[in-house]
Amino acid sequence: MSEESKVKIDVIIPAYKAQNTILRTLCSIASQEIIDDLEVTIVNDADGIGYKKFVDMFSPYFSIREITLEKNGGPGDARQFGLDNTTNPLVTFIDADDTFSGAFALKTLKLQLLSDPSLACCFSNFLEQQPQTYVQHPNDTVWMFGKLYKREFLKKYAIKFLPGSRANEDNGFNMICKLCSNQHEQIKFIPDITYYWHFKEDSITRVNNGEYSYGGSFPGYTENMIYAIKEAEKRMPFNGNIPRQKVSVLCNLYEYYIETEERDKRFIEQNWNACVKYYKEIYREIKDKISDEIFSQIYNDVMRNCYAGNKLFGIIPRIGIKEFLAKLEEEASKGEN
Repeated sequence: MSEESKVKIDVIIPAYKAQNTILRTLCSIASQEIIDDLEVTIVNDADGIGYKKFVDMFSPYFSIREITLEKNGGPGDARQFGLDNTTNPLVTFIDADDTFSGAFALKTLKLQLLSDPSLACCFSNFLEQQPQTYVQHPNDTVWMFGKLYKREFLKKYAIKFLPGSRANEDNGFNMICKLCSNQHEQIKFIPDITYYWHFKEDSITRVNNGEYSYGGSFPGYTENMIYAIKEAEKRMPFNGNIPRQKVSVLCNLYEYYIETEERDKRFIEQNWNACVKYYKEIYREIKDKISDEIFSQIYNDVMRNCYAGNKLFGIIPRIGIKEFLAKLEEEASKGEN
């Protein structure tokens, strides 16, 4: 038995009423060349139905079990429950309506992660299915898709999902990983596609004409960035990347807000309040410590990426970044004098 084969992987599947799609997911796990190295945990997010028939169906072929949350908590709570109730050295996540890209997907991630003791995580590319096309996501640090983590790294820095969060909880988790990584515990990005994100018409990100993007996602992103930055600062107080990340998130919120103004005005007040919250809790403390040159560089990078990805196609901002910052400061200063 090789040394690599002794290192087991926990495959955690958060599942809520996924009985119609999870068979496909489990089949993609069953096809893995390193199937003997895997232990699969379906985390039933209190859907009242359960997955016993699937556990029984696949238990002759690989190690699989179901554990159940007492009450529904969303995918972040389900993933955390899975983390807290597994013990293997390596951890990956797959949603109950997605698949691994092929038989070598997890072997590729595992071999890459174990190739260098200084690595803490391995992030691969993944492919997103859309109605008429497929979109590849390279160098992603947002989604849980196509990622393998060393449990010792997660435990050392107490990296957890924000409890109760139902939007961008994966973004918050990966942000803490990113900000806690260092020269001795690195994140390795590989170009291989190891994960397929399947299109689902009634997924939370797509129902009601994508309302989630401006309704639930914006405050979820804000809360998770506040959480991630504060948690990372506790663990890595001298990490020089954290101040830059604070600026980057602020610029992302600006871009996100001008999208809200143009595309879904119902959420303008809600999302403005989220911007104010981030400014008061995170950005205000460093606003005078960031040079104009550094701010401009980060701002230009964020906006360039947004325009390149067509997020701002056809949008002329109603408010510039300097006016945006001035309004945030004015709002944050209310009641102080």
